[in-house]
Amino acid sequence: MMTRVLIILWLTTVWILLWGDLSPGNLVAGVALATALVLLFPPGPTQHGGVHPVSVIRFGLWFAQALVISNLSVAREVTRPRIQVEQGIVAVPLRACSPLVTAFVANAITLTPGTLTVDVRPQAFGKIGTEPLAGHLQVRNGVTVPPVLYVHCLTTGDPAQVRADGLELEEYVVKAFGSPEDRKAILQPPPVWPPAADSTGTEGSPA
Repeated sequence: MMTRVLIILWLTTVWILLWGDLSPGNLVAGVALATALVLLFPPGPTQHGGVHPVSVIRFGLWFAQALVISNLSVAREVTRPRIQVEQGIVAVPLRACSPLVTAFVANAITLTPGTLTVDVRPQAFGKIGTEPLAGHLQVRNGVTVPPVLYVHCLTTGDPAQVRADGLELEEYVVKAFGSPEDRKAILQPPPVWPPAADSTGTEGSPA
């Protein structure tokens, strides 16, 4: 029940941020739409990760701070006499496999000014091999491998820092909503990107 309430609150927040208007009518419409979506598409048992109230508050405070910093950064870029935008797509491999965590992280990135999650893929997407794929996940030697987010950045800067910021966001989300398996996953070292087998890469591939 608590998970559904939090999903409704999150969807309502997304609705208001997309419209950019915190009017009573917009708030009611957001709650109604979010409630309808949760009733029509209830979270399944694999999506239930539990709720940790203190960590939810910490996540909210951290995300609010990230929004302020990102808004200031974007404002600084667009008000320069000569706009020097270095756009690019950065691959951000996650550590947790939970669809709920993936959705929260991907949407939080999209809501942050200057960044947009454009795709979620298995690490072996588009490669010939024997590893089975299931949705945005893959199985390697009987172990489920976390997905990779592809994030469009208005100012790419250092791709390693973009990935580090994504993993920090993932950690806050997991501590707030993640399952025990997700919490164990974020204790692992940051994923190496590109993977060792793909270090040569191909021209035009995301950073």
